[in-house]
Amino acid sequence: MARVELREVTKVYEKDVVAVNRASINIQDKEFVVLVGPSGCGKSTTLRMVAGLEEVSSGEIYIGERVVNEVPPKDRDIAMVFQNYALYPHMTVYENMAFGLKLRKFPKAEIDQRVREAARILSIEPLLDRKPKALSGGQRQRVAVGRAIVRKPQVFLFDEPLSNLDAKLRVQMRTEISKLHTRLETTMIYVTHDQVEAMTMGDRIVVMKDGDIQQIDTPLNLYNHPQNKFVAGFIGSPAMNFMAGKVVQENGLFFHEGRFKFRAPKKFESSLEKLKDREVIFGIRPEDFHLADSAAGVAEAAELTAAVEVVEPMGNEIYLYLNTGINSLVARVNARSEPPIGSQLKLVMDMSKAHFFDSQSEASLSPAA
Repeated sequence: MARVELREVTKVYEKDVVAVNRASINIQDKEFVVLVGPSGCGKSTTLRMVAGLEEVSSGEIYIGERVVNEVPPKDRDIAMVFQNYALYPHMTVYENMAFGLKLRKFPKAEIDQRVREAARILSIEPLLDRKPKALSGGQRQRVAVGRAIVRKPQVFLFDEPLSNLDAKLRVQMRTEISKLHTRLETTMIYVTHDQVEAMTMGDRIVVMKDGDIQQIDTPLNLYNHPQNKFVAGFIGSPAMNFMAGKVVQENGLFFHEGRFKFRAPKKFESSLEKLKDREVIFGIRPEDFHLADSAAGVAEAAELTAAVEVVEPMGNEIYLYLNTGINSLVARVNARSEPPIGSQLKLVMDMSKAHFFDSQSEASLSPAA
């Protein structure tokens, strides 16, 4: 197994299109790192540069202690699992899994042992004699993963491997891949646009936007301490609510949205003091709203009243889509009561979970950032 390091890696296409801009990532041996971001952010290009399928415009890529910029893909000791499975339709499952080993002139006995071991790990032993057309999407994806496992590479690369599966199967397969990582104890780099996949699978997550790395951190740190507004809005479902307003001094520091105002939390006083009479962005996650009659125990609380526009029952909780007259908000509250659409609802925000961002740079103003 091996570490993977990208040092100031840049990819520029024709017409000066910068797909990846000076990306630096240090992935430790046996670590599971997820690259996540919206379409076109550069995550798949980054993965393909590690694989050797895209040339690096500048910077260096290390696998282990070796710079691999000029090393062909077949000599990098990596295995890649693609979004479209890339199985040979005329070959059986066994033959698909064995094909790469045959090309490398492995002995027949070792090929058989590796294929059957991988099939056992992935619970696809009964499928070895079938051809891909006789398999479901989930089974095909297992075969694609099995074909990577038999190689016993230093690094596994996954390029949105679950995006073609239905929702239930995606949940099942992401659990299986996480188990596989624990079992194989190998370095894995995984690309997805689905932040739920990223949060549930990665030891660390690399959040990308427009070719730039926004933040590299553990899932919980990304969630609780986003370094900027983009990360705060991208990580979490439903997304964080944002409101623009001014910092005003009125016997203390207050955030003024236009229709309502509330006292700034103590931990933000020093950073907001410098921004008096200037616009900032306030952020609060949907789960940090509470109905007024169930807000006991919220230490730092702020109240607001909003009109209920849409109610989405989710079973044990409900999503409320609200409008303050200036901002649209989403609250995730318990399902004990379902307020009627059009009603004015009083809500309490847990200000100990609040976030503030600079309106110009969009950087977090949190002292923990």
